[in-house]
Amino acid sequence: MTGPRIVACVLGALALAILITTWGFPPGRQGVPGPGLVPRLLGVALLALSGALLWAPGTSAPALVRHHRAIPAAMALLVAYVLLWRVVPYGVLTGLVLLTFFRLTGLAWRGALIGAVLMATSLQVLFERGLGVRF
Repeated sequence: MTGPRIVACVLGALALAILITTWGFPPGRQGVPGPGLVPRLLGVALLALSGALLWAPGTSAPALVRHHRAIPAAMALLVAYVLLWRVVPYGVLTGLVLLTFFRLTGLAWRGALIGAVLMATSLQVLFERGLGVRF
């Protein structure tokens, strides 16, 4: 079994675990999403990704990846995001983390800045207006 297929199996197992765990959560009513909506969407998305990887696994990564420092840097960025969650306002923190992540992946400053601002603003509006979550 190749690396991408192993990853597909792990993602598929994770997706099934998420879907089984959230099966009893209410999906929502009268146009208001319930607590089961986002985990189920995540589970379905992971299941679809798993299926795509099983269908066409591609090739495994070369021994020396071009951005070999981006993976530990992205993991450290996520740890910093969690640690600063209550310290820095959500929109600002998310924007800075996205900007840093985009730069880590090689995106130019202009594209990274535009993408980070658009995504952070969209997420803020989605959570506050769509889901009623206040930060």
